[in-house]
This record gives sequence, C-alpha cells and structure tokens, in this order.
Amino acid sequence: MKRTKRPTPITLPRRLHLFTLVCITACCTLATSCKPGAEKKSTQPNVIFIVMDTARADRFGVYGHNLPTTPFLDGWAKNALVFEDCQSVSSTTVPSHASMFTGLLPSAHLTDNVNPTLENERETLAEKLGKNGYRTFLFSANPFISADNNFNQGFDVSEHPWSEQHIAKSADIIRSKIDPADKSSELPKKIQSGQVESWAIKACGEVAEGALTSWLDRSQKDKPFFAFINYMEAHRPLLPPRRLREKFMTKAQIMRSYKTDLSWSRMWEYVFGLAEYRKEEEEAISLTYDAAIAELDEILESLLTTLEKRGDLANTLVVITADHGEHLCEHHLLDHQYSVYQPLLEVPMMVWHSSRIKAGRNTDPVSNIDVFPTILDFAKVSRASEPAVYAQSLMQTKPDRVRHSDYFAPPKKPIADVQSVHRGWNPKPFLRRLRAVVDGKYKLIWASDKKHALYDLSIDPGEKHNLFEREPEIATAILSQLIPVTKVGAKDTDAVKGSQSAIHSKRMDALGYIMKDDADVDTNGISSNGIEE
Repeated sequence: MKRTKRPTPITLPRRLHLFTLVCITACCTLATSCKPGAEKKSTQPNVIFIVMDTARADRFGVYGHNLPTTPFLDGWAKNALVFEDCQSVSSTTVPSHASMFTGLLPSAHLTDNVNPTLENERETLAEKLGKNGYRTFLFSANPFISADNNFNQGFDVSEHPWSEQHIAKSADIIRSKIDPADKSSELPKKIQSGQVESWAIKACGEVAEGALTSWLDRSQKDKPFFAFINYMEAHRPLLPPRRLREKFMTKAQIMRSYKTDLSWSRMWEYVFGLAEYRKEEEEAISLTYDAAIAELDEILESLLTTLEKRGDLANTLVVITADHGEHLCEHHLLDHQYSVYQPLLEVPMMVWHSSRIKAGRNTDPVSNIDVFPTILDFAKVSRASEPAVYAQSLMQTKPDRVRHSDYFAPPKKPIADVQSVHRGWNPKPFLRRLRAVVDGKYKLIWASDKKHALYDLSIDPGEKHNLFEREPEIATAILSQLIPVTKVGAKDTDAVKGSQSAIHSKRMDALGYIMKDDADVDTNGISSNGIEE
C-alpha cells in the first residue's frame, strides 16, 4: 500500500512570515479606511423633491380622474403614502415655492409675483440640509425658480432647460412636439421663427433626468443628496405631443385642440368676461391639459425607473407634489390668477421610502408647505430655529387641521393688455387680494374688496353657493382665524435683489409674466403690495 506523503510542517520562520503578511495587510486596510474621502457612507436618507408645476389633483387617476392620465403614478402610488386632501398655500408659483422652501406662509415671507425675489435672511430647506452634510441640486423649468430670483439659495448646483449644456436638447424637444396644425398659442409661431431661447423653458422635462444623473455621478458620493426638480409640462402654453392627445381625443377633438385660440390676449378676454369659448372648445382645453398630465406621468416613470436601476433610490425619500393647480373654465376662469378656488388649491401629495414609510392613503387635511418639516425630520435636521409653526410634518397629521392659502399680488400685465384693446373696461373686480381658510367642511374666502364668500365643500365642492350672508356665525368664527400678515425676519431694504437679466425678462414674458409695475394700468385705487389689511 502506497503511503500518502504528509505535508511539510510549517517551520517557525515560515509561521512568522505569514503572521507578518497578515499584519501588513491589516495595517494597509486600516490606513486606507482612514484616508480623507473614504469615510463610511452617511446613513441619512437621500431626498428627491419633485414639483409638478400647475398640476391639479383631480386630473390624476390616483385622485379619481376618469381618464387614464397617470398609469405609472397610479401603480407607483400603491407603494407610497398618498394624501387625499392636500391644499396649496397659494394659487401661484412664487409664494408657493417660497413657502415650501422656507416653511413660512405667504403672509410671513411676502414673496410673490410683484416681489419675486427670495430674501437672503430666509434660511431655505437646501441651506439647512447643506449645513448638515447634504450635497444639493436644483433643476427648474420655471424661470422664477432660479438664481434670477434667488431661489437657488442653498443649492450647490442649479440648472435649467436653458442652461448652456441643455439648451440644444431642450430646443430639439420643443421642435419635435410642434405640430404643423397647432395654432392654439403663440408658441408654434415663435419656434418656427427661430425664437427658441425664450421658449425652451416649456415642456422639456425629460432633460431633468440626464441633468440629475450627471450631477449624481460627478458629485461627492460619500454624502447624501437632496435634489429638487420643477416640471412645467402642465403650465400654459400647453404642448403635449399628438400621440398623447390621441389617448384622450377623437381626430376632430385633436384638430380642435390645435385650433382653439388660447393665445395670451384671447385667454384673458375670456377670464375678464369679454369673450367666450364654445362648449366644444372648453372640452378641447380640458383634454389638452389631460394630455399634458399624461406627459408628466411618462417623464416621472422614466426618471424613477432610471434612478431605481442605478441604485439611487436606496434609502431615498421621494416627495411628489405641485405648487398649485389650474382653472379649466370653472368660474369662467383659465390659468391660475385672480382666484383661490379649489381647482387652484387642491394638489397631489405623495411620499415614498422603501422602508421608512408605510404605503396607504391618508385623509387628514395637509398642505404642500408641510414638505419643509417632513424632509427635515427625515434628514434628522433640527427645526428648533423655525420662526413659524404652521407647517406640520406629513408623518404627524391631524384631522382638525385648519389650512390657509393666500393670493396677494394680482398681475397687472393681463389687465394692461386687455385695456389696450377694450377701452373703458373696468378691471376693479380682479384687482383684489384674496385669502382662503379651510376649516373642516367650510371654506371661507376673504377678499380685500370685502366681497367675502363662504362655502360648504361637503355639499358644494364646486363653490357655487355663497353662504356668507346666510351663515354669519360660522363666517365670523372662521374670519377670526385669519393669520395676520406680518413679514417675518425682515432686515432692511438692502436685501438681495435677483439679477434679473434681459434674457430672464424674455423668459418671463414668454410665459406671460411681467417683471415691473405697469404705471399705465388703471388700478382704481387698489394697492398691489397685498400686505395691508
């Protein structure tokens, strides 16, 4: 029988040699782990905060819309926490974003379309997170939410569809969606004449995905990230592609959607009661908006699917909401001015985290300002220094919450444009400040011209029957809950002024905004600053 050769015993010198190798390896590993930049990755959650500009809740399937506008979000929301009753703090972009960024009500920060610059003393959500270890990124398709108005305060990087690295792709996207038959707004003619710079801000949401992933790849991966994205697909002038119109419209309705005149002047003539749209034209306006919401749904599907595949949604809080809604001919109104009716205030609110948020539906009254404390709490950032306590975490909702919404600065540009054609028209009914208080089933609208209104939303969701005179006790009780208009944290008149360049003014004009007061507008003695009661 052949004997098996026994292994050679390890001699003492060899044992010492192996021990030495182990020690050297351990020391090298320890040294590597102590190098700058090799720290253990933070356990703080990443945050993606998405605002769908001008998106009203009732046009989403998850909120009961009868058309399939949002198949992706409807499925995604099954794994998220959906708030069924979310109200915006304002009906326009600037005050709403300022509130979500600072946690202050519009009656406290007084930033609006007339005073659109966010002042330096406002400590923003991005600043708080940045001071606590976050890398921060902003991508906004709305020109208000930019460095020109200091809304980039606290963000390490801010980009836009018109940024140098994105403008070419943005222009290509816009051109690809222009239909030769589209005469519905000024946009097609502008694009065809080569005026892309001012109009490339619209409906380029897919650019945000590449901008975000590029920033994630080049920024510090050992730090958690906070990314804010504003999409403008649902903001006028609407430009959903034909293939999405085909989902909701007949051929005849598609052609009507392209031919219904929603130009700046025509739209405001309708709002001011100087013109009408036929029933089929109103239908085309509504269905075009649905197609725009469907485009947003596709954009969000691509974004969140890409981030999930990359692993960027691991330990990530995702918040999806809107700054305000949109009128679609309710109360003889379009756009989102001169009103605080529910189509402008009811917005979506959905939050998701793979392990820290339990999926479901919450019926308590909440507000989009609640994003501010919610994100800070998730990031474990102290809220002790906040000057106001109105905002409440979405993780600590209350069934008896009283909510407030403000509209302080009615724009004068539409009025000036219409007055130039309709001499003698009196704009006084539209030059008023509005404040809304929702307490349970009742909604009170305070108006600076004292034409107040009270509605029982439980039986009158369309706000058609004013109960202010019939229910004086209820009206008085809710009026007493109005929060005083007091500028919080004001320093002096030398606060930061946005660098509003000529090109920025063009972008604002492209959306129908104006950056200076109209001295030639007959305001009938109505002040535009919106702060005096």
